[in-house]
Amino acid sequence: MKKQVKIIFHIDMNAFFIACELIRHPELKNIPLAIGSKAAIFNKGVILSASYEARKFGIRSAMSVFEAKQLCPQLKIIPGDHEYYEEISQKFIDFLRKYTDLIEVASIDEAYLDMTEVCKTRHAIDVAKEIQDTLLNEYQLPCSIGISINKFLAKMASDMKKPLGITVIRKRELPEKLWPLTIDKMFGIGSKTAPKLMNAGIKTIGDLVKDENKPIIKSILGNLSEYFIEAALGNSDDTVDPKRNSEYKSIGNSSTYIHNLHTAEEAYAELQRLAKLVASRLTEHRYVGKTITVSIKYPDLSVHSKSRTLTEFTNNFEIIYQEACDLFDKLWKHEPIRLLGVSVKELKEKQQIYEQLTLFNYQEYVEQEQLIRVVNTLKRKFGDKVIKKGMSEK
Repeated sequence: MKKQVKIIFHIDMNAFFIACELIRHPELKNIPLAIGSKAAIFNKGVILSASYEARKFGIRSAMSVFEAKQLCPQLKIIPGDHEYYEEISQKFIDFLRKYTDLIEVASIDEAYLDMTEVCKTRHAIDVAKEIQDTLLNEYQLPCSIGISINKFLAKMASDMKKPLGITVIRKRELPEKLWPLTIDKMFGIGSKTAPKLMNAGIKTIGDLVKDENKPIIKSILGNLSEYFIEAALGNSDDTVDPKRNSEYKSIGNSSTYIHNLHTAEEAYAELQRLAKLVASRLTEHRYVGKTITVSIKYPDLSVHSKSRTLTEFTNNFEIIYQEACDLFDKLWKHEPIRLLGVSVKELKEKQQIYEQLTLFNYQEYVEQEQLIRVVNTLKRKFGDKVIKKGMSEK
């Protein structure tokens, strides 16, 4: 039986960190803007992402802040907020699930989708256009989409037109669309390997498929030579595995305030609201998590985060809220607060956790959750000092 040809989408966010910041800082649109490491506020560190306006000045990722400022003195640099970016990333993935559950998260800003079944009744380009338009108009997230028969070609296609491109590569189109590209444009060929191949006469992707070049390619790429040759021929992995790279999963919520928060009471009320949203989303997606993180942004745009990993997985609002308050107390510098965020990481499906528990441990787990609820209720009503840790007699 002939193998079914699959339709694979690769969806790649355009300048994702920049797009995330423009959602909450629309006043920064259309100017040279960059996201920097935490040291950026001291004009040190490196650039993590640059807007397309900044890229016109030659500014790129991994460039030092000092060098970027030399190229573009008017460049606006703000420190990165990875908790917030992960929250937006999760919204992006949740949106894609409206189309298919066959999603392989490749990184915080890109994913592969097996759209074979969807495209039996709809044209692939029409679906891609709908996804792209919705992400841009409703989520303010620009993206490029590559469409092909496997993941490698879909990835190559999405890189061909940015921003806001939709590119299709059919196998019969490889000689005109893929093979003329220089070898350094091939996904998987690193910056150190590309010059070696070029110096040996392998200057384009098409040079990989020439029989006379196989000995040279083998001498440079070793055991990986067959993989890259087959990829250039259009023969590559077409399996979208939702379980691969699952470590990227997190669920969180944050809010930016028009009027800064000034008191602990205001912050606690916001943490309660955010914790309820996070717990609700965890329950909706049938996840439990182990690591709780609180993020604070101050008026100078500096972002500070603190995390705690629990001994047990949870999606319980009371536990998330109490831990968030405790982390906040340790993190807050008693300065005005522009943003608060709460997130839960190290996610697993709730059913998977319960299946791993014995009957005895399950009962212990449930009792522990119930005890925590009672303790938290008492603490909120009578204060943190109402219950103290005790010591057992021996």
